[in-house]
Amino acid sequence: MTEAKDIRTGIAMTFKKLAGRNITDKELDVLAKLQNEEYQKFNKNLEKTKGWLQTGAFKISETDDKASIAANAVVASTIMNADASITKR
Repeated sequence: MTEAKDIRTGIAMTFKKLAGRNITDKELDVLAKLQNEEYQKFNKNLEKTKGWLQTGAFKISETDDKASIAANAVVASTIMNADASITKR
C-alpha cells in the first residue's frame, strides 16, 4: 500500500493482488474506513503497533510511520481473511 499515490489506490491494488479481482466500491469504503480508524488508534498509542511490526522479515526503521504501517497490516490481514481471498486459494 505504501507504493500507491493514496491509501484508497493502495487498498485497491492490494485487494487485487490478494483476492484476484477488482474491489467493489463498498469494499473499498469499508477497508478505507478501517485503515483510518486503525491509523488513529495506533497513532495515539504507538505501543499498540509492536505486535504488527515485530513479525515478518521486513525491518522497520526509526523514521518509518509505524502507525501507518501497522494500520496497513491490519487492512492486508483483513483482506487475506476475507472470503474473496480464501476462495481464490
